[in-house]
Amino acid sequence: MKTVEEVLQKYTLGEAGKDETNDGLKELGSPLRLNPDRNVITPEELLETRAGETPDEANGYGLMDHGVGCLEKVHVVNGRTVDVDMGQEAAYVYIAGRKYRLRGDVLTEEG
Repeated sequence: MKTVEEVLQKYTLGEAGKDETNDGLKELGSPLRLNPDRNVITPEELLETRAGETPDEANGYGLMDHGVGCLEKVHVVNGRTVDVDMGQEAAYVYIAGRKYRLRGDVLTEEG
C-alpha cells in the first residue's frame, strides 16, 4: 500500500502528474490536494530540481507541507527555501523524491 510520502515523492520526481497525485492522495484518505494554480511544478522546473547526499545539495522546486491541509510550492537553492521562513513551526519539503524537515528556511535530515 502506498503512503502519502510515496505519492508526493512520485510527483516531485516527475513520475506522476497532478491528477494522478490528487487521486492517490484521495484514495489514501489524505486531506492534502495539489492546487493547479499554486502547486504545479513545470517540466522546466523539474529539470532544474536535484537532491544530493546532504540537504544543502537540494536545488529546484518542491512542495512544502506545513500542516494546514494544503501544499505550497517552494523554490530551494542550496538547501534553503528562497521565499519561505517557517521559524520554529513544523514543516516538511518534498523535493526530487526526498523529504526534508524545514527549520526556518533550512532543509534538514531531521524527521
